[in-house]
Amino acid sequence: MKKILVVLGITCLMAGCTNVSTSPSPTTPPYIEELRALGYTEETIQALQEKLTEEQMDKLTEYDYVAVLLDIINDPDFQVERLEDYLSHYEPGMNGSALVYLINNNISYTYNEKLASIMNHPYFIVKNLERYLNYEAEDVNTIIQVVNSNTDREFYTQIQATDLSKGILLITNKYYQLEEDYVNEDLVTIDSKYSNRSGQKLNKEAYQAFQKLVDAGEEDGVSIRNLSAYRSYSYQNNLYQGYLKDHGQEWTDKWSARPGHSEHQTGLALDVAVKGQQSFDGFENTEEFAWLQENAYRFGFILRYPENKTAITGYGYEPWHYRYVGVEAATYIYEHDITFEEYYAYFVEQEK
Repeated sequence: MKKILVVLGITCLMAGCTNVSTSPSPTTPPYIEELRALGYTEETIQALQEKLTEEQMDKLTEYDYVAVLLDIINDPDFQVERLEDYLSHYEPGMNGSALVYLINNNISYTYNEKLASIMNHPYFIVKNLERYLNYEAEDVNTIIQVVNSNTDREFYTQIQATDLSKGILLITNKYYQLEEDYVNEDLVTIDSKYSNRSGQKLNKEAYQAFQKLVDAGEEDGVSIRNLSAYRSYSYQNNLYQGYLKDHGQEWTDKWSARPGHSEHQTGLALDVAVKGQQSFDGFENTEEFAWLQENAYRFGFILRYPENKTAITGYGYEPWHYRYVGVEAATYIYEHDITFEEYYAYFVEQEK
C-alpha cells in the first residue's frame, strides 16, 4: 500500500498536480516586514509576539525603533494597556525600566543629558528615580550616592526595621533599626588572645574571620586586638545617654549611635586597638591601622566609617571601627571605594 501511495505521489508531481496538499500556505503578517525594516531582529519579533496581540504588534510599526522594547515588556511593572504611552515617550538612550516607572507613576520629567546619565549610571535604582529627579545637585554621581544612601532625607526619619534575613549583610544605621530585644543568635566569647578586654562577644563567623586576620597580622609584625565588640540595646542606650549629657545632641549623634541603630548590636562589628591598649586614640597613626587598610577586606572586614564619608554614613571618621560583611562584599567595597550604605542599596536590598 505504501509503495502505491509513493508511486501515485511521484506520478502526480510529474504530471504537475496542484491539489496534492490541502493545507494553505501560511501568510506572514505585514507588520513583520515593517518591524524588520525598523531594525528589530527575528528573535525580538518572536518575543514580542508572545506578549502582544496582533493589533499591538501592528501598532509598533507606527513608532520609531525602540532599542529597549524587550526590557519594557519584560519589566515586572509593564502594563500592556499603556504600551502606546511607553512608545510615545521613548527617547534614544532611555532605560526601559525607568521609562515604565515614569509612565506608570505619571511623573513629569524633561528628558535631557542629565536624566540620561542618571538612568544609565551603574548604581541606578529605578524605585529611586523620582528622588533622583527631586534632589538638587548637578553632579550625577553625587545624586546617585546621596539618594541610594537615603541621605537626601533627614537622619533618623522614615526609619525602617532592619531586614534580618540579609544575614551578615544586614544593615543598621540612621535609617534602619534593630528591635530592642534583638540579639545575634551566634554570639561566641572572644578569647583573650584576640581581645584587650575579657568577656567580649562576636558573631561566630565574624570571630573566626577576625582570628585569621589577627594571626595574619602577627605574621607581618602587627598586633591587632578587639577592644569593643557586641553591645546590647540597653548598653548602647546607657552609652548614648551619657554622651548626650556630656556633649549635647549634635556631637553625640555624630559619634554615637542611638539605641537600636548601633552596629555593635548586630554582633558583626568591633572596635580594634593595638595589643595591650585600652583606648583607640591615635590608632590611625599606627602600623596596625596601615596594615588593616591594605588587608582587612581579605578577611571580610571593611572600615565602616571612612574619612570624608560622614555625609553618607552619618558618623565621623572612625579608623578603629570594622564591620564583617564577608570576603565578597568587602572586596567589592574596598576595590570600588564605596560605603556599606551604597553597597547595601544596590547589591543587597536589590538582590543583584
